[in-house]
Amino acid sequence: MTSDDLGLLPRPWQMSITGEQYPWQGDRDGEDVVVLKNQPVPGLLAGSPTWQRKEAYRLEIVAGRAEITAEGELGVANARRTLRQLRTSRTVPDLVITDRPEFEWRGLSVDIARHFFGVEDLVAVMDIMAELGLNRLHLHLSDDQGWRIEIPAIPELTERSSRTSVGGGPGGFLSQEDLDFLVAQGVRRGIAIVPEVDVPGHVTAALHALPGLNPDGAQPDVYEGIEVGISSLTEDLPETERFLEGVFGTLVPHGQEGVHIGGDECLLTPPAEFNRLVASAAGYVRAAGRPVIAWQEAAPVLEEGEYLQVWDERQDLSGVVEAARRGVRIIASPATRVYLDMKYADDERLGLTWAGTTTLREAYEWDPRALFEGLDPAAVHGVEACIFTETIETQDELLYMLMPRLAAVAEVAWAGTGIGTEGQWESFEARVRVRELWRPPSP
Repeated sequence: MTSDDLGLLPRPWQMSITGEQYPWQGDRDGEDVVVLKNQPVPGLLAGSPTWQRKEAYRLEIVAGRAEITAEGELGVANARRTLRQLRTSRTVPDLVITDRPEFEWRGLSVDIARHFFGVEDLVAVMDIMAELGLNRLHLHLSDDQGWRIEIPAIPELTERSSRTSVGGGPGGFLSQEDLDFLVAQGVRRGIAIVPEVDVPGHVTAALHALPGLNPDGAQPDVYEGIEVGISSLTEDLPETERFLEGVFGTLVPHGQEGVHIGGDECLLTPPAEFNRLVASAAGYVRAAGRPVIAWQEAAPVLEEGEYLQVWDERQDLSGVVEAARRGVRIIASPATRVYLDMKYADDERLGLTWAGTTTLREAYEWDPRALFEGLDPAAVHGVEACIFTETIETQDELLYMLMPRLAAVAEVAWAGTGIGTEGQWESFEARVRVRELWRPPSP
């Protein structure tokens, strides 16, 4: 038996098979599984950051029984994820695994604005994420096509703009109780919810709900298309500040690891006004003591320790380089690799192709720290896949587009790169087949 035959996803940092195969004994704490908590993990590199030590674990299996060593609950949870995968085999060899993730931010962004996906769908997504070692679920809660989050101080947003979607679908929205439930379910799975309301663009749904956000006071029609860059907030309207305060003041309690304020594709917003509007949104998040996350266009506004999500390699990225020099943390989300709404191939029914098509191998074979020339590799703190839902309407379609490419992105986020080692792709491909994650026929 080789390590690939075990089908572990993501690939552990270090693993050695040390002996014969034995029948798996089960998972009874104190009998078949011994857990040593609050213990340093042997074999970690000197100087490993605190967050990494907390997620690290050592797993030793001898004669079908396991011993876990970890500093805390996150490490134990990661070890148990590996055990769950090993339990799918009838026998398991003696082995030793020492494991830790390379990046602290390992995320997936799900757009529930173009088409609405509710609590059941998102819990199903979190189940997959947890099994792949992902720890951030970024929810894209608003866009031109629909408003998807209850804001108690501004009820018009859901009353007037939640019942629309691309192509005229029924829409929907998450209540505050729904979001609380998702946060709690995320905690159980080691996943933080990152809520996003995208400003100052992508706001037709908000403009429709609140005529006072429009300079002429007129209510624009609902929008059911898929074009971008068609809307903008206006800085000097009294309703704009009430909107920003109400929205971000509502989101911050749910975003323990940060709140995403958007900032992309603002084609109608003058640059100086764009910076002031983004700074205003960021101010409400900062005032609550939460990290700010934004798309790459907001680079001039972000401060040290905040997160900038890089998605479009076609743009001038000098502002990203400068932000990284100020201590802004970079999340790598290159559309050509990790936008999982891109078609697998041109003849697919689902998906778009504006960033090309993305095969499983293309989603795997890239290096986040070599995202683009001039970026300090040390500035990259995470990897996040994204799925936008212009063409995706059902849970089956959502999962079809996610898997198995999400497994590829998850391994890049855990291992740090999908290139650089001979046979790395072949190993991943073999493990995907063992896990039976190979892409089924299109739904």
